[in-house]
Amino acid sequence: MPLEAWMRIGQPLETVVDNYAQIFDAWEAGGVKGLVFGRLLFSDDQGKFTVPAFPAKPEAYTSRGMAVDPRPGGQDAAKEKRLHAMLDDAKNRGWLTLVFCPGSGCTPAKPLPADEDPYRAQYHAAVWDEVFSAFPQVDGGINDGWTESAYELQYHHGNAVFRELSENAKTTARARGCDVERLDRGRQHLLNRFRSLTPAQVRYYGAHGVLSSMNLFDVDEDSTYWLRWRREGGLKEGQAVRAALDKLPRRLLLGNGLRSAVFSGMTAFDFLAWSEVLDFLLVKHYFWQRGFDGMYGTVTRWVKQVAAWNPPLTEADCFTVVKAWLGVDLPGVTCLADMDLGFPQVFFDQVVQEETRRAIAAAGEARKVVPWVDTGRMPHGGDPMTAGDLHRILTASQQAELQRFLFHNHDHLTAAEWSVISRLCGKEWDENPAGYWPPATPKPYSY
Repeated sequence: MPLEAWMRIGQPLETVVDNYAQIFDAWEAGGVKGLVFGRLLFSDDQGKFTVPAFPAKPEAYTSRGMAVDPRPGGQDAAKEKRLHAMLDDAKNRGWLTLVFCPGSGCTPAKPLPADEDPYRAQYHAAVWDEVFSAFPQVDGGINDGWTESAYELQYHHGNAVFRELSENAKTTARARGCDVERLDRGRQHLLNRFRSLTPAQVRYYGAHGVLSSMNLFDVDEDSTYWLRWRREGGLKEGQAVRAALDKLPRRLLLGNGLRSAVFSGMTAFDFLAWSEVLDFLLVKHYFWQRGFDGMYGTVTRWVKQVAAWNPPLTEADCFTVVKAWLGVDLPGVTCLADMDLGFPQVFFDQVVQEETRRAIAAAGEARKVVPWVDTGRMPHGGDPMTAGDLHRILTASQQAELQRFLFHNHDHLTAAEWSVISRLCGKEWDENPAGYWPPATPKPYSY
């Protein structure tokens, strides 16, 4: 069976909304059967995304006891009309249609106090009430990285594992019944250990199973409390929000964009437990070096930070530490220099397949797993991967029983990538410059 492709559009929406009929015809021929659109903002006269793509519904918040402020940015009725025509077209084709990050463009509201709504379930329900009242054609929404804990060892792209809790986070933790002082002790204990590793500890304990790793990182009762809080707090939030969403007039599908399974222990996002909350696990098959969210780039930053904190360790020692903590093992990689040499076939055969199989096992069925697929560049700023790498990601995932995937996103789709996708999923694209043309590749004779 061919793979089923979904395509994300947005930032800006206009590039597809203004020519959706031709684009959708080409996508349908190429095997696209799902549409993810958003963020829900049109561009203004300066090209900035400030214009909400749907009308306000303040009663969605006030009926739940929240105060609202006037929504910034005006409306563009003509663009909204074209957006709805596009969505009607997608629905008529039988495509599943989802909103990416439904909270964008929403009416500013003051959430209820943490002791009244400790998991912000009422606020989440109010946002979805406002958004999906405006889009009756749409099947549901995708949150991105929702409840995931920090996964970068050093501060990068807005997060770092061992950062102190903000005052707001402490207030929320207390409202959820947590001992904030104990959380901080556990966090600090692990941070201190990461900064004081010795070659003897690494080479003796190493990555030799759970008990040895616990000794390597000196995991104590307080650090276990901190680790468990990271996992359970997010899961309880998901359960509370799902229950609140189920009280809306129609059942909406709920997905979440997640770091790859190998990082799920660090992000404290238990795929198996969350499969009862989510309709889709949109795991991120992001593997590029540098930038953000790519597997190679994240591992590289971990190795470099462990080395910076622990000068006596060799580079090999640092890789051992990262493997012991994350469980990540990159075939063909023995040093940082190897990370810049591209991806050997064994990486796809082992790592990509294993990441896919783990997610499917947790979800319980293949169709609940819809990996985001991208090859670096913008908006993630990673080292570009080739269309051949894209082909190997998709074929390895298919061999691991994947049935569908989501490409992120259309504005960065190249001609070579669309050729690969259409060949695997539907009718191969004809490369006619007078017809549909992927936006990230110049048309012939335009240069």
